[in-house]
Amino acid sequence: MKLLFFDMEFANGQVKGSIYSLGYLITDENFEILTPPTDLIINPECPWNEYVEQNILAYPKETVDAAPAFPMHYDAIKALFESVDVAVGFAVSNDVKALKRDCDRYSLPLINYRWFDTERLCKNADKHSDARGLDGCVRAWCGAEPENRHRSDGDAYATMLLLQAICKDTHATPEMLMIAYPECTGEALPPKKEKPKAEKPSPHKRRRHHRPKKKKTEKPQDGIA
Repeated sequence: MKLLFFDMEFANGQVKGSIYSLGYLITDENFEILTPPTDLIINPECPWNEYVEQNILAYPKETVDAAPAFPMHYDAIKALFESVDVAVGFAVSNDVKALKRDCDRYSLPLINYRWFDTERLCKNADKHSDARGLDGCVRAWCGAEPENRHRSDGDAYATMLLLQAICKDTHATPEMLMIAYPECTGEALPPKKEKPKAEKPSPHKRRRHHRPKKKKTEKPQDGIA
C-alpha cells in the first residue's frame, strides 16, 4: 500500500484555490519512505492575504512569485495523486476543496483520489481526543514538537509521524484504521447518484376506461308528494 502524506498552503482565502505550496512524501504501509519530503512552490497569481504574507509564508515572496503557476504543475500533481492508494492529510477538507477550485480556476480536469483525514481520526480515537490542531495532536501522540511548521513538506512529514504513532499505539496498520474509521475517509470526486428511472407503461397493457357511476335517485318517502 502506497501512502501520500500531503499538505497545502494558500495565499488568499478570498481567491478560489490560490495554492502557493504543496508538500508531500510517499511511504509504504510500514512508513518506509519511498519519496522524501518535497515542496512544490506555486505562483498563486493573486493578491496576498496580509496575515499569510507576514506570519505564515515560509519562503521569500519573490521566490513564490517567480515560481510556475498551477497549470505548469498540474500534470505532476495529477500523476502524484494517481500513483498512490490513498492521500493522507490533516483537516483535508480545505486541501481537497482548494485542489478542485484551482482545477476549475484554470479549466483543468478534476483529479480524483481517495483521502484519509488524521484530524477526524484523532477526534474519534479513544486517547488524546481533546488534542487540537496538528501541533497539539503531534505533541499528544508523538511526545515531540513538530518541525518546519507552515512549510507544506514539514506539515506533511508531521502528519506521517502522527499516523505512525497512532498505528503503533493501537497495534493497527493504516489500512486497518481506514476500515475501522470509515467516517475519516472519502473520495475527492464521489460517484454521482443516478436518479431512479420512471417505469414506462407497457405497450401491451390495455388501459381500462372507467365509466362514471350513475347517481342513485332517492325514492320519495311515504306521504310525501
